[in-house]
Amino acid sequence: MIHVKTRDLVLPGQLIAEGKYKTRDGAFREGENIFSSVVGLADVREETISVIPLGGQYIPRVGDMVIGVVIDDHRAGWIVDIKSTYTATLLVSDFLRQKVDLFKEDISKILTIGDVVAVEVRSVDERMDILLEGGRPGLGRIKSGKMIEISPMKVPRVLGKKGSMFDVIQNGTGCKLMVGRNGRIMVWGKDEGMINNAVEAIFTIEREAHTSGLTDRIRLMLEKMKSEVN
Repeated sequence: MIHVKTRDLVLPGQLIAEGKYKTRDGAFREGENIFSSVVGLADVREETISVIPLGGQYIPRVGDMVIGVVIDDHRAGWIVDIKSTYTATLLVSDFLRQKVDLFKEDISKILTIGDVVAVEVRSVDERMDILLEGGRPGLGRIKSGKMIEISPMKVPRVLGKKGSMFDVIQNGTGCKLMVGRNGRIMVWGKDEGMINNAVEAIFTIEREAHTSGLTDRIRLMLEKMKSEVN
């Protein structure tokens, strides 16, 4: 038996469901009962129950695509701020996905302090030592665009189910987005006004992530903004 609907606001310790459902992030089981472990939005999908937190720091997970900022370097690579309690290490060989002779290579020609990068979390150990990697399509140094930051907990709402909200923003503004799991988002567009519309839409989603019917409201908002410009 399920006691809540998808997108219902739930509190820590609140009973969400009873039965043999699978639990994921934000939910835990005690016997036949499933409870919320955080303040967040219930997410009920077939036989799986989870809760999307409404606040909190980004916790790195293997496979996450994140947008980082290089804050220091060392002989074998760089230290990267990933908008978390923990910084991460990006080795030259992992960034380029090839062996590099560090005695001959000037790594400052590859990346330098202040550079923005799109990378994946390669590994996280029990001490929260985090390794990053690049070298795949869509990853690498980001040379242009507007970067904004939102709560990492609101990223699923910016993406939407099967990318629905993501598509609404891109189609409604003509902009291209890159959404990092750590809450950093890059926006590219030919028109400054449309870039601003995309940014406003994203911040609206962050503020109203707990409400229902948000995708339709954002679509209408962008349509209105576009008509006012035309």
